[in-house]
Parts: sequence; structure tokens; C-alpha cells
Amino acid sequence: MHWADEIASELIRTNPGVDEFTCASGISPSGPVHMGNFREVVTTYFVVKALRDAGKKARFIFSWDNFDRLRKIPAGVDESFSKYIGMPDDKVPDPFGCHESYAKHFQQPFIDALKEFGIEIEHLFQTDNYTSGKYVEGIIKAQQKRKEIYDILMSFKTQEASQEEREDFYPINIYCPNCKKDSTKVVGQNEDASILDFECKCGYKGKVDLRKDFNVKLPWKVDWPMRWVYENVKFEPGGRDHSSEGGSYQVASVIVDKIYGGKPPLYRGYEFIGIKGGNGQKISGSKGTTMTPENLLKVYTPEIILWLFTRFLPEKGFDLSLDEDVLRNYHEFDRMYEAYKNGTADEIVTRIMQLALANVPENFAPVDAQLIASFAPIVNFDIDLLLKVFEKVGYNVTKEQLSQRFYKIKYWLENYCPDQIVSFLKEKNTQFYSTLNDEEKNWIKVLCDNIKNKNLTLEEMQSLLYEIPKLNKEPDKARQKRFFEIVYNLLLGKSKGPRLYLFLTAVNKQEILNLLDF
Repeated sequence: MHWADEIASELIRTNPGVDEFTCASGISPSGPVHMGNFREVVTTYFVVKALRDAGKKARFIFSWDNFDRLRKIPAGVDESFSKYIGMPDDKVPDPFGCHESYAKHFQQPFIDALKEFGIEIEHLFQTDNYTSGKYVEGIIKAQQKRKEIYDILMSFKTQEASQEEREDFYPINIYCPNCKKDSTKVVGQNEDASILDFECKCGYKGKVDLRKDFNVKLPWKVDWPMRWVYENVKFEPGGRDHSSEGGSYQVASVIVDKIYGGKPPLYRGYEFIGIKGGNGQKISGSKGTTMTPENLLKVYTPEIILWLFTRFLPEKGFDLSLDEDVLRNYHEFDRMYEAYKNGTADEIVTRIMQLALANVPENFAPVDAQLIASFAPIVNFDIDLLLKVFEKVGYNVTKEQLSQRFYKIKYWLENYCPDQIVSFLKEKNTQFYSTLNDEEKNWIKVLCDNIKNKNLTLEEMQSLLYEIPKLNKEPDKARQKRFFEIVYNLLLGKSKGPRLYLFLTAVNKQEILNLLDF
């Protein structure tokens, strides 16, 4: 059984009688929303799909924690923005001047990318939820039970609890009306904990009435369980940092029970993701190693990205490849797709493909990415010429179908693997030709004569290429390899290249002869 179906089955088993399962994800838009964050979303997405496939209603909510404080300045943002640290992300101006706020600048590209994946979710913006008063009762309850919360938090720490610290503990962050930052300290509250007295480092002193002043936010380990109860969340994944012993999920699970009288949702921790070709480093916006969904969509089609994520258990780390493995991923996807389409795939592969292909267009027909990578540079990335090349070698696809991968492969070659771009030499490689012995020169002559005088089919060209270097009419692997290397060097100046029989059949005869006919 696929891991998403296992989670869905567990949810159904442990929640008898539930009409609709609320599944949640959330991200703080404190910087570029990267592919590590995307794992949060896609894990929930697959579980929601599995629940619906099992005949259950499922609600997919996604919380934008845009009311969180700005904690630090990520790579790419001017350091002058450090003056805004402590203010809500949604109240900080956009450092690039193109959106209403800092938070919106990083939210919107991710929201747009989700549409390209076909992932439909209910966006919850926590600035709106907090400032509309939705969480008033949950916030007040936390202040009323502040000492119990302190005890719970301290039970997960190694240092001794302090009675004085316990008396002064208030689980709330107040954004100062004067400086707009959360550099405040609560110094007292009224009897029902609905009105708090506070002081700010900026010198401001005042009161906040929790029933009508909404410039407050609960700290994460209290905020999370409060929202579980408010939204009736049944499933939510979390990163490795939340999943450790004594981590956020474990603490929040106690708080939701002891303070809010609720149950923690079924939880699945997920592992971080590396970037292959980027030293396998953890994806991190603050460190400038960000790979965002919108960036990755320039290299991979949506279904292949979904396929990569659905293949791995959430707690299993893997690398997103931007090197030569890009073509290997396309090929492996196509291999699985073919098995799925012709009914030879096993249960797991079938389910992987069902989840990955849920939103593909009706005319979906994957075009061989290796062929695109091989031939597109030869025609100077002219898609219409490439279409004619494909027709010539019997690879019949529409321009629309070719387009689904053509621009992805073009972008990848030009930006990540320019050394793999093959193109004809501008003139004869006489220096290399002079190193050949007489027999090898004769191989090239025989090849040229056949290309000049015959219109070879694919099959005939393939047979010819294996016939020329035979020794005493018997195949010889070493001679075969040497022959191919010679042809590639004379045409491309490299020892390797596209599948030779396809290449020589598809490309204009004269271009080949200009370089091979000595």
C-alpha cells in the first residue's frame, strides 16, 4: 500500500463517524518559499487525494503564518531591512517594491506555482484570522492557563523551573502600537485575563483588551494546538525540526490536551531535501541555496515533480537533481508511465502514477527528453524545425505535446548543463582526422559514400553503422566504440553525442558531408 493510502486508512480507522477530514499544512513567508516547504504541502495533498479516493470528504487548509514576526533577513534582501525585525511579516514593506508587503512578495509565487501543479487548497492568512478576532477565546484561555502552559513547556526542558519566572510568564506576543514590533513584556492582567498591561523596549506602556485589540499573537507552541482545535485538524505533517523528541509537535500535543481539551492530529514528520549539483546542501532561503517550485518548474514538468515526491516516504530524504540526472528522471518517469499505461505496473507503481498524473492535460503524451536534449541544439532550439526532425525519424508528436517538455529541457541545458549542448563544428576537424589510420579513414569514406548516394531509412542507417567497423565480417565492440567516437569527434568535436543512427538520419545530409567528406 502506498504511504498516502496508509495514512488515509489510519485516519479513517481512528476517526469513525467523521464526515469530513480537515488536513492542514502551513508555512511562514519569511523568505522565498522553497521546495523543502513544498514537501509540507505535497505530503498533505497526497493524503487528501487518498482520502477522497477512499470515498471520504477532505478539506485541505493551508495556513500562511504571515502574522509571525520577521526574525532575520534572508539572502538577497538588503540588510537595511533589519530595522523591521520584530514586526509582522505582513506589515513589513516589500523589499523589491512589487507587492503590498514583505509576506505577499514571497507568498504569491508559491500560490501561482500551486495552480500550475493543479493543487487546490483553502488558503488561510493568519494576519486576517488574528486581526479579525477569530482566535479571541483561544488566546484568552492561554492567558488564563498561563502557569499550566509554563509547567508543560518546562517539563520538556532540562533546566529547573523558577517560581518567579512562572509568575511572570505570559504566552503571548504583543505588537507595540508605537514601534509596531513585538519587543514587549506583559506586566499584569485583569481577573479573567482578557486585559493585559504591557511595556515595550521603545518606552511605550499600555493595555491591550484581547476582546477588541487584535495586535497580539500566541507563540508557536501554543498557537499550533489552539488552531488544531479551532479548525478541527485531523492530519498535519511537519519538518524534522518539529518532529524530534521534545520538539514542537510533542509539546503542542500535550498543550492541546491539557489546555484546550482537544486531540492532536495524526502527524507525519518529513525529511529535508537536498539539491544535487548544489553539494547536497539543505535547501535554505536564509543561506541563499533556495530552490523554489517556480524555479524547479522551469526544468521539470509538474507531474514529474509530483512523481518525485510521491515515490519517497515523507521521512526519507532525497535530492532534487539539476545535473545530468534530470534526463535520467525524465526517462525513469516515462518507463513507469509506460508500464502503468500498458497494465504491467505493480500496485505501488500504479498508485504512484495515479497520484502524479492526477492533473495532466487530456493530450498528455510524454516526448523523449533525451531526444529533445540531443536534437534541439542542432536546430538552434527552433521548435518547428525540431518537429520536422522528429517526423523524419518517425517520431510523430504534435507541437503542443512537444512544447510540454521542450522549453523545460531548453532552460535546463542553457542554465544548468551548457556543456551537454551539442552542435556541429564550424569547419572540418582536420587535426583530429590526421590522427586516424588508413582503416579508420576508410570507415569514414564508406559512411560518406552511403550518405551521398542513398536515402537510408532508420533501420538501414543503424545496420550500416554496425556493419562498417566489423572485423572479418564479425562484430567487434572495441572497433565499434572507436568508430562511433571518430564520427562524433568529426561532427561535434566530442567523443559522445546523440544516438548516432537517429542523428545521421535526421540531420541534413549536406551538413554531415561538409564535416565528414575529406
